[in-house]
Amino acid sequence: MRPMFALALSSISAGLACSPAMAVGLDQLYDEALNTDAQLQSARASLAADSEQLPQARAKLLPQLSASASANEQRTEFGGGLPASNGNSNGFVVSLTQPLINVANWQGYQQGQIALTTAQAQFAAARQDLIVRLGQAYFDALSAQDSLAIVRSQKASIAEQLESAKHSFDAGSATITDTNEAQAKYDQAISQEIAAQNDLEVKLASLEQIVGHPVTRVDGLARGVTLPPPVPADMQQWVDAARDTNYNVVLKQLTTSNSQRETLKAKAGHYPSLDLVASYSKSSLGAAGAGNFGGNFGGGFGSGAGTIGPGIPAAAAELGNFGAYYTNATVGVQLTIPLYEGGATQSRVRQTLALEDKAQADLDTARRSAALSARQAFLGVSSGLAQVRALETAERSARTSLESNLLGYQVGVRINIDVLNAQDQLFSARRDLAKARYDTLVNSLKLKASTASLTDSDVLSLNSLLSPTDDTALTALPVVPTVPHPRTANPAAGRRSLPP
Repeated sequence: MRPMFALALSSISAGLACSPAMAVGLDQLYDEALNTDAQLQSARASLAADSEQLPQARAKLLPQLSASASANEQRTEFGGGLPASNGNSNGFVVSLTQPLINVANWQGYQQGQIALTTAQAQFAAARQDLIVRLGQAYFDALSAQDSLAIVRSQKASIAEQLESAKHSFDAGSATITDTNEAQAKYDQAISQEIAAQNDLEVKLASLEQIVGHPVTRVDGLARGVTLPPPVPADMQQWVDAARDTNYNVVLKQLTTSNSQRETLKAKAGHYPSLDLVASYSKSSLGAAGAGNFGGNFGGGFGSGAGTIGPGIPAAAAELGNFGAYYTNATVGVQLTIPLYEGGATQSRVRQTLALEDKAQADLDTARRSAALSARQAFLGVSSGLAQVRALETAERSARTSLESNLLGYQVGVRINIDVLNAQDQLFSARRDLAKARYDTLVNSLKLKASTASLTDSDVLSLNSLLSPTDDTALTALPVVPTVPHPRTANPAAGRRSLPP
């Protein structure tokens, strides 16, 4: 009897390969994430809001124009039998103030410029962070996708091996041990498939959180692709660049500059300020009755009428019916000198100096963290490339080992468990190789992000390494020429091999 295992291996990959029709590439997901990622949308809104700090600060250096108007109705009653007086008054005032010397407002304007630059840097950092997050989620999903394909391929091949072991045992050419071992491997593969499926669902959900819609399948690395090395190849150059250009470092530098301006602004509480002031007012006073001869000078456009009482001269009554209006225009400068505020100004200066020291310490921490991130990412890329080369060798060795065990199983010098173990070793090597490649690519994104040099072009370059996923490269198993099994000529030999 010929073993069925070798014959079945050639059909496993074709049956398991999934259609890549629904697969999406990294560039497509990135274009969608630019408009749907919640974190980036939040950063965009913050940029719009924080950008308004500059015009608000500039406004304090520009003329301030205001106007006010008033309208009043009044009634005055006199004792001694004199008649009551009724009248109204109206008026308006227009005033202009132009700051000439105001150190605090000037420092506030400088802080407004810093706020705008900070908002722009924060948005650029958020966009760069989107590339890293999307790349990490994409390759995590791709790794989980590969793992599921490998586990399913293992399960299918073990099922074939289990069937072959049962037929061989029934024919008397194999022991029950082969069947039990294959059954144990098959049960384990079912458990691994469930775990791999769950892991893939979780990874795809993480990807969906970024792009805003479900993703069922992603493109994989093209066959024979060569991973790009870091350029420049000197780690110290990356570290030095990260200390100066990393977005966290830039933001801390801006914070330090803002704290220095805040100190100068607090000290400005001791300085005088000079303003140009101008105003124009016009007011009118209506008649207030004969009792006070149209008193309450000060203005008004209205008119009023007094009531003439007995004994009031006609001339006085006529005079009370007259109103009056006034205009006033002034231009000048106003000097304000702060003298004493209860020690509040000195306290603010001490506070801002302490915050300035804090900002400097935070800047030092950011520089060290950026240098560490650049060093870790560079080592991740360089060691990842070396690991990929080593795993490529390991994968070839595992494939050769499996071929030898398959041939040995056919001629009777290897047993079922030897083939299954060799197969596990090959699939493990392929899984580790794929993950090493993905980790290397993600580290290359993090390396550029550490120096704030990660851009949209890097996404396009990375996407050029991808193609619609073809699982046959991961799941294909070697097929060796089939030879007659020695136990076929003597079926009882398999049963005599059982332990007493």
